[in-house]
Amino acid sequence: MKIAATYIRVSTDDQIEYSPDSQRKAILAYAERNGYTVPEALIYTDEGISGRSTKRPAFQQMIGTAKQKPRPFDVILVWKFSRFARNREDSIVYKSMLRKQCGIDVISISEQLSEDKTAILIEALLEAMDEYYSINLAEEVVRGISEKARRCGAMGKPAFGYVIENGVYTPDPEKAGIVQHLFADYTAGVPIRTLAMRLNATGIPTSSGGKWDNRTVEYLLRNTTYTGVMH
Repeated sequence: MKIAATYIRVSTDDQIEYSPDSQRKAILAYAERNGYTVPEALIYTDEGISGRSTKRPAFQQMIGTAKQKPRPFDVILVWKFSRFARNREDSIVYKSMLRKQCGIDVISISEQLSEDKTAILIEALLEAMDEYYSINLAEEVVRGISEKARRCGAMGKPAFGYVIENGVYTPDPEKAGIVQHLFADYTAGVPIRTLAMRLNATGIPTSSGGKWDNRTVEYLLRNTTYTGVMH
């Protein structure tokens, strides 16, 4: 019986994810049907990491193991080739190295390839589609965020002195005045350190609930949200 390693990856870049547990179950079921043994030590998982880069701990650990002599496993099973990589160059380099130098194949259990020469074209097409999907998704995300900013929609945690109401930043009636006083005192020449000390003396915490220091006060004073500019 042949030995197989499995590589499982999910990222925050993908709109539709197949959970690590679901990938694992599907891969192990495929392995059992096709005569592969998958030792627990050879199940590699990266969570919350994009496939656009190979700087993935479990991925690199798997590649390092694959280079050992004698060969530690015969194949790498993945749910889809996109789990292995979403960058064509990386995909080609690592698959070529594994197949030619290590004698280890990379098999997608949901994208079965034939054993004739047409498999080369189909795999290349799948790699190109995976990279296109990743690039296109990134562009769509940026476009969506930009449009939300143009409409002054709230994005992330509000700046100190603001709250989110109906999806937009709205001045916090309890803290807006504090921000105004800070800007007035700073333009009057009060040092940033003194401003931080005053805030701490009154018991007013930062947005994260911590103490004020030079850095947090300076960040507030430089935050363009207070000028009406959204990034």
